Amino acid sequence: MNKYHNVKFSGEEFALPKAGIGDNKYVAVFDPYSNVKMSRAAANDLYNKIKEKGLDKVDVVISAEVKGAAIAQRVADLCNTDLLIFRKKIKINFEEPVIAHVKTFTSGTNQLFIDKKDLMRYSGKTALFVDDVISTGSTINAIKDVLKEYNINVKAYCCVFKESDDVHDELVYVDTLPIFTD
Repeated sequence: MNKYHNVKFSGEEFALPKAGIGDNKYVAVFDPYSNVKMSRAAANDLYNKIKEKGLDKVDVVISAEVKGAAIAQRVADLCNTDLLIFRKKIKINFEEPVIAHVKTFTSGTNQLFIDKKDLMRYSGKTALFVDDVISTGSTINAIKDVLKEYNINVKAYCCVFKESDDVHDELVYVDTLPIFTD
């Protein structure tokens, strides 16, 4: 079996390493921090999809820590808007932490945190949710519940890669990552 899965962003090819997930199954690992050129190209391609659909005019881009934040930062820059990140730990500057309960396939994280004052700042506003890879949609569902509670209208859920057909129907994405078997 080939140890890498090749993908193209902005016309350039990049190799993603494959990692075992058990039962002779493998996924290609997209790590936006390991290759800045790849990360920038992937975020640009995602932004182009967002813009083609007329979704680029928003008040804020929202993401979850960690890898999604690299892509979301670039998309927020291209949309010329702010960025809010749901964090894995409560930060010392949080006045009133709000919890999103989630169980993710990749990190096993079961809580994400954001400060209530940041949510209140965007109440009644429009947002994009941006992530690197969406596997099951569990992060989307947890964050969606919090954003709905604070009246933040998510225009679209976006990612560079989706890993399953079981995820959100209105997903904007660049490509699909298959599950490989040995």
